[in-house]
Amino acid sequence: MSAIPSGISRVPNLLASQVSLRNITSTNLQLLRLQEQLSTQRRINRPSDDAIGASIVSLFDQSIERSGQRSRNLDHAGSTLGTIDAILGNITDSLRESQTIASSQVGIGADDETRAQQASVVDTIINSMFTEMNRDFAGLHLFAGGRTATRAVESFNGGFRYMGDQSGLFTDLGSAIDFPITLSGDSVAGSLSARVESDVDLDPQLTTNTLVRNLRGPAEALQGQLGTMNVTINDGVTDTVVQVDLSEAETMGDVLDKIESAIRTADPAALSGAYPTGVTLAGNRVSVNVGAPTHTITFQDGPVGTTATALGLDNFNYNTANFVNAIVTTDLDPALSDDVVLGDLTPAGGMVYGDIIIRNGGLQGILTTTATMTVGELREEVARLNIGVRVDINENNNTINFVNEVAGTIMSVAESVASGPATALGVRTTRATTLLSDFNHGRGVEIADGRTDPTTGLPDPNRNVDFRVTLSDGSTFDVDLTPSDIANVQTVVAAINAASGGLGGFVADVDPTTNGIRFTDTAGGANPISVTSLNGYAAEDLGLLDGNTGVGPPALLVGSDRAGVRVNSVFSTLIDLRESLTTNDSRGITFAGERLQTDLDRLSSSRALVGSRTRQVEREQVRLEDTTLLDTSLKSQLQDLDFVEGATRLSLLQTQLQAGLTVTAQNSGLSLLNFLG
Repeated sequence: MSAIPSGISRVPNLLASQVSLRNITSTNLQLLRLQEQLSTQRRINRPSDDAIGASIVSLFDQSIERSGQRSRNLDHAGSTLGTIDAILGNITDSLRESQTIASSQVGIGADDETRAQQASVVDTIINSMFTEMNRDFAGLHLFAGGRTATRAVESFNGGFRYMGDQSGLFTDLGSAIDFPITLSGDSVAGSLSARVESDVDLDPQLTTNTLVRNLRGPAEALQGQLGTMNVTINDGVTDTVVQVDLSEAETMGDVLDKIESAIRTADPAALSGAYPTGVTLAGNRVSVNVGAPTHTITFQDGPVGTTATALGLDNFNYNTANFVNAIVTTDLDPALSDDVVLGDLTPAGGMVYGDIIIRNGGLQGILTTTATMTVGELREEVARLNIGVRVDINENNNTINFVNEVAGTIMSVAESVASGPATALGVRTTRATTLLSDFNHGRGVEIADGRTDPTTGLPDPNRNVDFRVTLSDGSTFDVDLTPSDIANVQTVVAAINAASGGLGGFVADVDPTTNGIRFTDTAGGANPISVTSLNGYAAEDLGLLDGNTGVGPPALLVGSDRAGVRVNSVFSTLIDLRESLTTNDSRGITFAGERLQTDLDRLSSSRALVGSRTRQVEREQVRLEDTTLLDTSLKSQLQDLDFVEGATRLSLLQTQLQAGLTVTAQNSGLSLLNFLG
């Protein structure tokens, strides 16, 4: 290369130098980039290296980062579920020990001293259960549902109150897993609360303060959002059509105002009286008070929505003879809500106001109701009593329930007078319609029925008499209950009254303040009324053997309340077992032992659920590892440098640079003479 290349014509030396320098610089840049790639072992170090490849690598980085976080979540979930399973195993062992104690203390060989000792063991198990329920892992309380920062259970009034919720803590474990990693208390302990379920429809009345969102009936489908409707006013000659927009109406008062204003603006003579008496409420319906015999008013749904239909106004001719559309389906049927005033409730038996007596365990509170109190205020007043009771509106939004939140205590709701507000609201624990199958925490009442003589095998009436009542003057009568007599409180009271035959002016009813079955001997005497069990356990199960007595006149026997509400929880079972062992109650020990089996079955199901979730987590971990490995491999193929190919290119670029420098050096020494010759 001692001559100027033939491809270059006569050019200035400066241009030739610039071309040579550009080529050398380009080679140097390639060498620099390649050296960086070799030192980092990456083909792509910045987006400018490969815009498309860098974009794809960025997507892989995001996927790998998400997978890393999800992998850590899965590890945490696996550890959490493993801890839960270990705790459930400890609780199961404790309950099996309790079940063994219950079995060993029934029948021959059990005495007062042994049972008292075993009661202490059960008390230790209760404390252990309390500790296990409040266990946490990495700051998460495992059995508090979604409230993992809160202890699951607290000790309250001799019992235990659940402080969590019934959901669970969710975390990102992948689209294939949609379960929480913690459990709610009911999966371990059983029921978290128990309620007095009212059987009375409180039927709140429609008022101007009723919220549109609380309308049921035909408006329920709108979910509280009204729209527009057309109103046609016929004065006997022509039709005038106006459109009413109710989309911003919040209460029925707003609805009535907007309808009346629109009609009076279009035709002042269409409605009777002065504003606001033209469109009013009549029961649970809207009344359109037409003012002149010649006028007719009709309503139709607007261009969008079904507002007229929802308000029960559509396709009905309102005139001076027909102010209200009385078709059954037009009842707006407002729902019960916190803002409803007790004075607007219309239960079948009528609303009554006064004091409600609430007892829970050893605590008692008095709730004073008034006509101006709202349902929300009633709930707040019960909460302020702080006796472990709350008030809920039922799922159908037509009545209320009183709820016992404390396992191990018994809640009762009574009256200060007969037929008071608790009866009107349907929340009294012992009322005429209370089922006897609900007595004694769901065990019901066990009567002697269908028993036969063991010798002859024939029916023996004497073996079927349940108990004997001795009045204050010494006279007696026997009560033989049949299955039809123990349907509810009303039927059993009627059967006892029928058995007495009115002897000594005897009357059986239910005491309003204690909820116990009450015997009254109006004749009175020097002795109290007494009850003796003859066969079976009816007298005991009805609370007649441990009631309060008083001499007359009138002489009284008031039985204990056997319809109190108890939380069906493992804590309740263990407390019942402890108390039965302490009081040497063989029947109570047997019942507690039977319920323990139910508790063990529930724990077994919970452990199976936890095991299933653990397996799903493990499978997801394996799948995630495979996915991450594939993403990493594809990313490496795009981003990482082929070292052999890079080393080869380095050698070529070095040769190319050396050649370029040599050629440039030679060309810089050429002159015109070299070109000419």
